[in-house]
Amino acid sequence: WTRLEGVVAPSQQKPMVDYDRMKGMGPKDARRLLGDGNFGGYYEKSDQDMMALWDVAVEETRALIETNWQ
Repeated sequence: WTRLEGVVAPSQQKPMVDYDRMKGMGPKDARRLLGDGNFGGYYEKSDQDMMALWDVAVEETRALIETNWQ
């Protein structure tokens, strides 16, 4: 979730994009469908939620590195 200084993100949840519909589209139509680039969901999450995601990402990456990820 991108955070930009001076920009207030919408507080409502954006409907999820229709992936089946998007599969058959070319790049220009897909960009038009996505609009602002949010594929669906909330525009912003709390710092606590962000850290929880990072903690999982770091844990999984470490596990791959330590177990010779091939």
